[in-house]
Amino acid sequence: MTDFGYPDLKRIALEALAQRAGQAAGDESVATAVQRAYDDLARAAAPLIGQVGIDALTGRMLYLVSRKYPWIALTHEPGEWTGPLAPILACLKQQTPAIAMEAAGAMFATLAGLIATLVGEPLTTHLLQAGWPDVFSDARTREK
Repeated sequence: MTDFGYPDLKRIALEALAQRAGQAAGDESVATAVQRAYDDLARAAAPLIGQVGIDALTGRMLYLVSRKYPWIALTHEPGEWTGPLAPILACLKQQTPAIAMEAAGAMFATLAGLIATLVGEPLTTHLLQAGWPDVFSDARTREK
């Protein structure tokens, strides 16, 4: 799997997930953190690439990540579509929190890399800052 030439994407994604999971990073909180981080990023990216673009990039991301994490299921029951992450959240809940967090970090790094390939690194950084401002405000605090 590739980081699309942006090695900090996974670190940024893991920070966003850790902040959304809080102190109790159990299997349920990891899945909740994944959904919240995804919603935040999708909300920031939707005005630029639209919901169809987000769904398409999410599908590609899931395909790429499932090659490294084959336990990630890419199927859903007919008639039960509840969003692109629903089957993945169920898979994450079946893993240990550490494995789920690692896979989720790879998912978001891949998604951000796909967005960067589409719109460029500066605009992707802006989208990440808009979707996950807490990660970037923490980075500025650490730099001071």
